[in-house]
Amino acid sequence: MLVLGLNQAHDSGVALVDDGRIVGMIQRERVTKIKRNALLTADFIEDCLDWFGVSWSDIDVVAMCTSQAWPVLFVDRNEFSVSLDPELAIPGQPVDLDRESVRVICNKVLTRDRNFADVVSLERYRNYFRPGAGSSEYFLENPGAFLKGDGDYLPMVEWPYYRESWLTPDIAERIRLGFGSMHGMARYNYLPAAFTLRGRTRPGLVMPHHLAHAAGAYFQSDFQGAAIHTLDNGDVMAPWRGYLGGMLVLGDGNRLHPIAPNFGYHGHFYQRVGELLGLGHGGAAGKLMGLAPYGEPRYFDHSMIGDTFKVFGETYSRGQKETTGRVLERLTAAFEAVKDLDLPEFRRSSAHYREGGLGAEDLRRPGIDLAATAQSVFEHCTGWILSTFVRETYRHIRNRRIPLCLGGGGALNCPANSAIWRTLPVSDVFIPPACDDSGLPIGAALAVLHDYLDRPRLPQGSRTCASAYLGRGFDDARIRRALASGRVTVDEVGDAAADAAAAIADGRIVAWFEGRSEIGPRALGHRSILADARGADTWKRVNDLKKREYWRPFAPAVLAEDCDAWFRGCPTTSPHMLFTGQVRGDQLPAITHVDGSARVQTVDASCGGFHGVIEHFKRHTGVPVVLNTSFNGPGEPIIDTPEDAVAFVETSGIDALYIGGLRVSRPGAG
Repeated sequence: MLVLGLNQAHDSGVALVDDGRIVGMIQRERVTKIKRNALLTADFIEDCLDWFGVSWSDIDVVAMCTSQAWPVLFVDRNEFSVSLDPELAIPGQPVDLDRESVRVICNKVLTRDRNFADVVSLERYRNYFRPGAGSSEYFLENPGAFLKGDGDYLPMVEWPYYRESWLTPDIAERIRLGFGSMHGMARYNYLPAAFTLRGRTRPGLVMPHHLAHAAGAYFQSDFQGAAIHTLDNGDVMAPWRGYLGGMLVLGDGNRLHPIAPNFGYHGHFYQRVGELLGLGHGGAAGKLMGLAPYGEPRYFDHSMIGDTFKVFGETYSRGQKETTGRVLERLTAAFEAVKDLDLPEFRRSSAHYREGGLGAEDLRRPGIDLAATAQSVFEHCTGWILSTFVRETYRHIRNRRIPLCLGGGGALNCPANSAIWRTLPVSDVFIPPACDDSGLPIGAALAVLHDYLDRPRLPQGSRTCASAYLGRGFDDARIRRALASGRVTVDEVGDAAADAAAAIADGRIVAWFEGRSEIGPRALGHRSILADARGADTWKRVNDLKKREYWRPFAPAVLAEDCDAWFRGCPTTSPHMLFTGQVRGDQLPAITHVDGSARVQTVDASCGGFHGVIEHFKRHTGVPVVLNTSFNGPGEPIIDTPEDAVAFVETSGIDALYIGGLRVSRPGAG
């Protein structure tokens, strides 16, 4: 069975799953070069199908998740559109499904019952997506230009079947009630929908955003049972029943049982602090994670720890709040209390401030202390929610230790992930490489295939880097054409991995391009820039090359068998760069952050030639570690194509590119 997964909001993309095997996923940003690009067009969908080697008529079921505050937007409804259809027959649909219940739930969504959704005006959406608004950076197309009538968008709700117990303020009671009713109507959160591409319609299902996050984490884990936690920046600002933050879910074989919303506010809080500090919108959270170790959590207050019910009360938790800024009120109060003390530290720059450096102003106090406070709040809130969930899960399954899966953009927070791994009584922790919204197409497809249709699962190679290499690949002919059209020097090398390792050991900064690109926001060795982690000046040189803020850290890629000898406090199998560890010793200054930490990627033979680079580097130097950062320029998504790779060589100061067994450099470059 072929299931096509779609995400149409920011981080839009298309994935194909064939009877449990993930054929691939293409993120639209890699095509348009607009980071975290939003929306789906007919051309993009058809290009993806061509790359997958299938046609629209081959697709058995289409799977799409909702996008929280966003409706489904149609760039051209005559080219591609989605419509709910309660009468639609889905191939392989469960025979025990009550069609009348499906009809009732669909009709409530279609009529925008105020118990489920707001009566949303066209003008409101035009304003929300206007140029200059926070979300506008995600768009190639201007929604204001194509949103001309109600037919140009489809308002959705997050959980069509919403249990009253989910609004219980006490988190432990909410979870217990969720376990007690988990075998109810979970499948009725999948709404039948007709997906029409250029006049041809395929049947499909639309599901909640966080159900797709949970499915992506669980079904890629290879676990047969797990507790699942999802979290992101999702925020609710409307007076209807809803959830906030993410979900607590139990995975059992093929089934996903939504237990309860976590009402975690800290993903939203973390994003807003990043924006407050001027770190941008789409990239704020990632930069904040790198900035936090420079400061102290001076404004931390224990009253910030909990879910929205505990911290802000029931009215807020039900979505009735004035502005998105309300989430910062306790932090603002703590900040003002310290500010009034007129401490000397409040006025001075940090020790890491460097006049004129790119991003230097970010290192002034109190900004770095606000960042450190946000990180501390995030970790404490995550621990508070998960400790309760794990305890209640063990009670439900009679004290049997089970693993934990993490999904959603909040799972990109490596220090929090590591704290969870170290402290919670779980048997294992798994996070997929595209745990954020970029992975939603895979999650949606797997949810439909396994949870809804109960089709058998296949091993996903969750502990290998290979499970991330699901993007596009290019043959030698395409690579040769790209090189021929560029202004570059091309040299044949007998062993590209050995040549690259020697260049890195000699202090050069190189790009490594091989095979299929990695999915998600982290470069994992197929579209990477590599350098010597031993160099004291390498940190600055690579940041200068990429035109990044000078304080932003870099990650180490280490041979898996050597991880424990060089890092501590993190899993020794960490192929997706989603945990931090403490660096042992002082031999790796280029990847050692100011707090002694590093975001570790473990590398094995499944990584292909990239593994060979590190093996050869170890033979040269005795050190099984290289600096690994994403192959891209400032504000760009990770490079995907040979043409983009060649253009980077032409326009940047990189020393060499290794691609297709060749060494590529600028003419005259030493």
